[in-house]
Amino acid sequence: MNRYILAAVAAAAAVCCMVSCSDKNSSENSSSGESPAAQTVQTTAAEAQTTAATTTADTKSTSAVSTATAAKTTAAAKSGSFAYDAGGAVKFDAPVEAQDDSTLIEAAQALFESACATEWSYTVGSPYALDMSDYITGRFDWQFFRVVSAGINSMDDVRADYHKVFSDKYPDKLDEIYMEQNGSVYALNGERGKDIFYSYSRITSLDSRTDDELTFTVTNYYNGSPAAPDTPCTEEEEFSAVIAEDGTLRAGKFRLPY
Repeated sequence: MNRYILAAVAAAAAVCCMVSCSDKNSSENSSSGESPAAQTVQTTAAEAQTTAATTTADTKSTSAVSTATAAKTTAAAKSGSFAYDAGGAVKFDAPVEAQDDSTLIEAAQALFESACATEWSYTVGSPYALDMSDYITGRFDWQFFRVVSAGINSMDDVRADYHKVFSDKYPDKLDEIYMEQNGSVYALNGERGKDIFYSYSRITSLDSRTDDELTFTVTNYYNGSPAAPDTPCTEEEEFSAVIAEDGTLRAGKFRLPY
């Protein structure tokens, strides 16, 4: 059934999204008890099984802000043979190698949405409480504010949280956003708005599987682009899920689509 649904989504996207979104590919790829980012993940794995009709009718009218809200779930959400763990990664009730392609695609959808929420939380804002009166100056004279959340005293602590969702197989860019000094961590807290054209993303195919990594195609849907603001378009990118030693899936190759 999921294969037919995905086919319907792809067909709908092909009709209405003939414009290239190559100008959106400038963003870089990025490689975390319960992490602060996991508390922001609000999509259920069951929502990853939404019908093509609902997807095309509803999600295209969703703003970037409401999409981010819809992309969050409680860590206890379950659907079939997989669920979120307490940190926001995806776990199965049977070995990954025993899962069929359609189940892996559904699980990848849930993981992708968790990765989006985590990446936004850690690299755009901050998942931690900050003391805005206590800051140090970094490159370009940017101000980094002291993290006051309990238990966050070093970059290792930040990475331990972040990598509950992201695999450490790929390098992260946390050193650009956090600094460690005098026994404290400081965060850039570089707030920005989301891409106003972004609508939603869908895992559309499982392209390869090895003993430790699954590679997928994710299709990002936009209501327009800077060059053609009134013309919907799509872009396809690679997304991978790394199979951790404990059998959970963590995000590998990834780019935040908004």
